[in-house]
Amino acid sequence: MIKLFYSGTYKVRHELITEENILEMLKDDMRSKIVGDVKSTVYASNGIVLKNNKNVKYIGGFYYEKQNKNKTVCENVVEEELKQIDKADLLVVNLTKYSAIASITELIYGAFKNKKIVIFCDPKVTSYEVEGEYWFPILTAKKLDKNIEIKFIEDEEEIIKYINNLK
Repeated sequence: MIKLFYSGTYKVRHELITEENILEMLKDDMRSKIVGDVKSTVYASNGIVLKNNKNVKYIGGFYYEKQNKNKTVCENVVEEELKQIDKADLLVVNLTKYSAIASITELIYGAFKNKKIVIFCDPKVTSYEVEGEYWFPILTAKKLDKNIEIKFIEDEEEIIKYINNLK
């Protein structure tokens, strides 16, 4: 079974999400679409087998990670998500939106750990030109890890299709 870590920006800004509205706010998030339901991606777990591909187990990231009482929320998220990347067989990194700072960090960490990584980019956002977004971290990650694949896509549904067809 493939252990998948997904990295990408949320469609909703964090400050707009509360415990009362989270299921509604994240119902259209990519994580929910990948797994097949929103609730399974909100609170950390040991993983969820995808509804549309029983060969894949989603192991992170989650909206609310397991909390260690001795760490700040931010320190805890970093620690928990890096542990999830350590356990992952595959990192899917969605760079189709701007300002994916955490995703860039997860990409570099995964590359440093020689993980299999597939990066999805929007050609309107990313180009290998100095004025393009993400070219520097992508090329840096490729220097660290030759096991990186880059896919330029027009629609995020292509990410879901890719994951649903993993064997």
